[in-house]
Amino acid sequence: MTSNATPCLTGSPATSNEITMTVNPNLPASVNIAASPATTICAGTNVTFTATPTNGGTTPSYQWKLNGSNVGTNSATYSNNTLANSDKITVVMTSNATPCLTGSPATSNEITMTVNPNLPAKCQHRSFSCNNHLCRNKCNIHSNANQRRNNSKLPMGS
Repeated sequence: MTSNATPCLTGSPATSNEITMTVNPNLPASVNIAASPATTICAGTNVTFTATPTNGGTTPSYQWKLNGSNVGTNSATYSNNTLANSDKITVVMTSNATPCLTGSPATSNEITMTVNPNLPAKCQHRSFSCNNHLCRNKCNIHSNANQRRNNSKLPMGS
């Protein structure tokens, strides 16, 4: 510092003490969600959605949304077995990261579900029944295996 004080000025210019500054980077919060087993399912399938936060801090909080309405609990996962076709799932993550947190709360990507109806399978073999369309191929395979077994007199699975 240089002073213009008069008279009897001494020690000009004066030098201050040194200050070391730490500049922390911004921590942009974000969150991504994924569905398991898939985003295309049969009606009644239990789907677990998992949130993966970036810069979530030590204890991020979560608010899951189904078609914009709050669902689920404050957890990194949300499960549902009553999803309907075109249901949309997101999560809002609130971070407690410090210092220099930006973008919190953060909203995830949106997952749109494709939910196919369960279709009854038709089996010709009386001892085998199916409850959903995923069984259809099993019924056909089972019926064909029985037919082969009866034709060849071999145990099933041979």
